[in-house]
Amino acid sequence: MIGSLTDVFRLRQYFNAITVARGLAAGVFEDAGFLFDVRRALLPLPFEGRGPAEVARSPFPPLRVRPLDSLAERRVAIVTTGGSGALASVVGVARAFEERGLRPSAISACSGSALFAFPLGTGMPADEVATFVLGLGPRDYVDLDVAGLLALPVRAARGFSGLLKGEAVEAAYRNQFGDLRLADLETPVYAPLWEVDHNRVVHIGPETHPDLPVARAVRMSVALPLFIQSVPLDGSWWCDGGVVDIFPVQPVLGEKAPDAVVAVNGFYPPEFVGEDQTGWHDRSMSILYAASQVRTAQQAALARENLARLREACEVALVDPVPYAKVRGAGFYRQFLDNAEWPSFMREGRVSGLAALSALDRRIRG
Repeated sequence: MIGSLTDVFRLRQYFNAITVARGLAAGVFEDAGFLFDVRRALLPLPFEGRGPAEVARSPFPPLRVRPLDSLAERRVAIVTTGGSGALASVVGVARAFEERGLRPSAISACSGSALFAFPLGTGMPADEVATFVLGLGPRDYVDLDVAGLLALPVRAARGFSGLLKGEAVEAAYRNQFGDLRLADLETPVYAPLWEVDHNRVVHIGPETHPDLPVARAVRMSVALPLFIQSVPLDGSWWCDGGVVDIFPVQPVLGEKAPDAVVAVNGFYPPEFVGEDQTGWHDRSMSILYAASQVRTAQQAALARENLARLREACEVALVDPVPYAKVRGAGFYRQFLDNAEWPSFMREGRVSGLAALSALDRRIRG
């Protein structure tokens, strides 16, 4: 029993729990509105309206196409991290492609960015994708498993893997896209999934899972352990693959590798550097600061390695449309539960995307 509790890999999970709890506590302390947003999303009152998403419209100016000839015949892909609702910025990046007369050759998404990447892959214009996702209120994609939580003591937590069922988000996307499959996408979209049963990561996409419905792919991609319940597929249980691979470049580095990539970082500080905790050893409760570094060490290291692989293979323009502070700690959960800031994230994504494409244009012409 003692050996199991002190297993080195289990200790890392303890650090994870400490860090998440500390981040949520800090969010409550620093932002009085955080608890209100959580309560409103998980336990809405009957008289409460749909909130900021009630009036959904495109956040972009009228479309004006100004082509970049140097990129017209090139394969330009989008690779994006996870990062909850902050990855609404990907819709703005896609709008930048449209304004330059381009369509992504492929999109490799992760976790929260799947909410936006899969609709873009259907061929729906960016402003229509924006209208769709901004029209979703928390009630449309947040479904607290009240019955399951009440039954936890009785069932000894058997089968428990998350607070939210995840059925609502799948229903919202199925209502919009019907039974559209990954094979039907106009632009191939990929996302990493983590198979809990055998502890492995698989990148789903049109080639590997052609018959998987888009709505189910979105649900599986955002099934963050302990937050959204795991999803069954082919006899196994699957979760958000971003817990391992937060910046999935592998799907775009195959036989049809791109000439250039716009890479979107919405999860870590610029260039995927680690969070600066200099002086942690001299602070009160030092272990809490060390715990936050342990929690992200492997994931951040893999993201940096993947970025290096991508840069070796093609031209890359890395953008950070949303400040890291927006998704740090409790912000990660708040940007999922409340979409009030998604329009501004989309606008920043458009600005960053236009700058990235111009940079790629200059490099290729040079």
